[in-house]
Amino acid sequence: MLAWPLAAFGGTSASTAIPHAIVCILCTALFAPRIGGSLDRALVLLAAAIALQMLTLPSALIGVISPNAAAFRQALAIDGSRSIAAAPITIDVASTAWALAVVAGAIAVFWMARSQFAKGGIRLATRLIAGTGFAVSLLAIGQAATAGRKIYWLFPTEFEGPLPFGPFVNRNHFATWVIMAIPVAFGYLVARSGAHTERPSHAHRRSKLVRSIDPRTAWLVTAGGTMLVALLLSLSRAGVIAFGVSVLATFILARRRIEPRHRRTLAVSSVIVVLVGLAWADLPALRERAADTQAGLANRMTIWRETIPVVKDFWLTGTGAGTYQRAMYVYQRSDRRVFFNQAHNHYLQVAAEGGVILVGFAAAAIVLFAAAARRRIASDTSGLVWIRIGAACGLGAVALQSVWETGLVMPANAALAATLAAIVVHERASP
Repeated sequence: MLAWPLAAFGGTSASTAIPHAIVCILCTALFAPRIGGSLDRALVLLAAAIALQMLTLPSALIGVISPNAAAFRQALAIDGSRSIAAAPITIDVASTAWALAVVAGAIAVFWMARSQFAKGGIRLATRLIAGTGFAVSLLAIGQAATAGRKIYWLFPTEFEGPLPFGPFVNRNHFATWVIMAIPVAFGYLVARSGAHTERPSHAHRRSKLVRSIDPRTAWLVTAGGTMLVALLLSLSRAGVIAFGVSVLATFILARRRIEPRHRRTLAVSSVIVVLVGLAWADLPALRERAADTQAGLANRMTIWRETIPVVKDFWLTGTGAGTYQRAMYVYQRSDRRVFFNQAHNHYLQVAAEGGVILVGFAAAAIVLFAAAARRRIASDTSGLVWIRIGAACGLGAVALQSVWETGLVMPANAALAATLAAIVVHERASP
């Protein structure tokens, strides 16, 4: 768990890749998590596949496994005729090294958090997530109102799109973080409401209500409402839609586990959080963003259409993890006053950067995780199951948002996703 705060919000500089990887390795060695099983092996193979993309190979072999790599390098060469005897699979080693650091860091956080949660600490971790989300949301709201393009009121950004939001240059990346944090905090709230409502039935209704709305419950409602306000103020269409769809799907799938005496508390808490969010949201701006969805879809379709040739030309090994922006220097055909630095579809970007090999390992890891998550949630009969369900809801929201955005490339978002994954699939150790 110590590695999670070390992933700085919004940082993507390749110059920090080596220190980041070293910290993750040291933390993993310090906590010595238990590693084993099909899911862990798939994660190791995923990281190994990225590392192999940086391995220098003879140009003849590169020509076999990635036939278009030589033509790509010639297109970027100044004289257009440079030939080399050996080269790596990736078209940009520094970018792939950074991508490997992010992926390895997320895997290390997952292993360490899962090992810790087997002993306990889920409630503490959830409170830390809610507290961090509350603080960052307040920062984002205040910064958006007063700081213009300066992050933390100090650091100007060169990004010529929408204003930065909180510690993130891209508001959609902020949305990625909060749509994971809100459901897990709300799951903790449901778990607490269940514990309170299991008191003797002869207790007076007023005293039961007072006990149910204790300081911690009020704090969780406040934190959830503040994060929801920040999500709405970020004007991230993908974040809001993905969050809403995931919450609805989670409620439908988990409705049979909600006992009738808990439904009223759940409904009241949900209404309070939603009303707080809508009361402070910029509804005219949200309507304007919704009306602009068609233009946004047209822009996305242009990016996706121009990404397809990269997938076709580098179908086996990809251009290298983290190299999408560099690949588009050659493959972008539309207006070049603005270069595409992301595919705005994480699945398509993984296919372009990793080819069939990386897509295969990533798909295997996702399938194995989903199977493990289903088993753990089905077998958990304690109140903590609602925190598991909340974490799964947050991951589902990110999976939906990834059709439109690539928020998980940010270290902070990847680390939080790894923490939620550990909450979902951890197995309590025997006393």
